Amino acid sequence: MTLGFAVKVFFELALILLIVYGVLNEDKLIAFEDELAPVLKFCVHKYILKDLKTKKAPVKKAPVKVEKAVSRPAPLKVISGKKFVKTETKGVA
Repeated sequence: MTLGFAVKVFFELALILLIVYGVLNEDKLIAFEDELAPVLKFCVHKYILKDLKTKKAPVKKAPVKVEKAVSRPAPLKVISGKKFVKTETKGVA
């Protein structure tokens, strides 16, 4: 029997015993739940909701549009039949 399997069986047995106890002592369980509800409500309001109210939403900035320079190859010029030579042009983007 591995340790993981043993832990799983232990928790399953504990859950079964708690269910049986809850069925047999239903009145005590309901009284405990009634006492526990205000405590949980207090903790939720104090710790969870307080944190949600104090945290500020991040400010969204407008995206900046960046234009990238496109480098294009120089146009080819036909010289004497089949040979191609690059020509330099100024001001072409």
